[in-house]
Amino acid sequence: MRAGLHKYECLLVASAFTMAVCASAQELQGRFYPEKDKYMLGEPVLFNVDIKNVGSEAVYVYAKNPHECVDRYEFFISGPSSGCGQNWVPDCQDDPELLKPGESIHGQWELDSWYQFEREGKYEVSATRHLPIQAIHGEFQDFTFSSKFDFRLEPPDPIRVQDILQEFERNLHSNDPEVRHSALDVLASTAPAYFQNTALTLSRDKDAFVVFHAAAALGRINTPETRAALADIITSRETTNEDEVIARIRALEALGRSGDDSYLSLVSHYMDDANEHIQLIAMVAVAELGKGPVVPQIQRFLLDPNPVHRKNAAEALRFSITPEAVEALISAVGDKDAEVNKSALASLTQLTGHSVSEGEERTKTPVQLQDAWHTWWRNNKTKVGFAELEFLCHMK
Repeated sequence: MRAGLHKYECLLVASAFTMAVCASAQELQGRFYPEKDKYMLGEPVLFNVDIKNVGSEAVYVYAKNPHECVDRYEFFISGPSSGCGQNWVPDCQDDPELLKPGESIHGQWELDSWYQFEREGKYEVSATRHLPIQAIHGEFQDFTFSSKFDFRLEPPDPIRVQDILQEFERNLHSNDPEVRHSALDVLASTAPAYFQNTALTLSRDKDAFVVFHAAAALGRINTPETRAALADIITSRETTNEDEVIARIRALEALGRSGDDSYLSLVSHYMDDANEHIQLIAMVAVAELGKGPVVPQIQRFLLDPNPVHRKNAAEALRFSITPEAVEALISAVGDKDAEVNKSALASLTQLTGHSVSEGEERTKTPVQLQDAWHTWWRNNKTKVGFAELEFLCHMK
């Protein structure tokens, strides 16, 4: 969660409610709340988040539960003619933060990170946050809060929209790190063509934190110039720290989603990267760009002695969206590693819409599950339709 709220045009809401949880003597309240109820098309749509300790004892928020760490946002937005749900999983990466009685944590994000608003009208939003907390005395608990709100998108006034975007552009050079971070997030998530030259310039910045935000913007804009800049990020920068790793991942991810298969050879090179996260995203990008013909390139990793490589391949094959991927994944169901087996089953379900019951997964051996999938596929492969993946909800 990005801390520090700036008072600029924030979210929208007609009504909101909050839910609280009591963990021992600690009590927290959380809400997604409004500052604005009308936006213009093309203007960043932002929402605020507030978590407050209304109890009598301190509590750690974003605690690291060693058994199971639940950390997730859930959004559902309905608009004039469509509705769409999206999840975001921060993966418990925030550092634990001590929240004393009466203290609050504030944050702000862009709905544009998950939704692309393309039509005027009224939008209704349901938002939920699940996150881990820990009492001072040590016990863990999941904290969940929800809000409902609505907002309206109105016809754009080009001059006013440009003024708004120019303010964010100026904030990219702010000496206040929170203001600059907010502007970078807007650049990364909204990224209209207006920001192309700015994003191209920032993609060459010395600061990798700036670069990985620019890479996200370049992927949204998706022109020949921005794709060339993404390729340059991948090939010209060394992954010497975490931000540089994220920059390469963002650039590989954007090229994979670009639809430009002329970059297939470039992203293929990084399927052998020593960093498992870069390797996974490179495999995904290869699957997205190459479809069926590249399945054998990814499938070879299912025979790798390293189970992490096999698991990455099982996750990536889902993005090929082809019958060849289904057959490759069925071969991975019999893997001796439980995590590889789990990933293969999850990818098969996401790809085909078919799944085995929890009882079957629990009682059958991997070989028996593999046989069951072989039988199902043999009887149904001519009936299965593969839908294209959409990474943004297009609210048309």
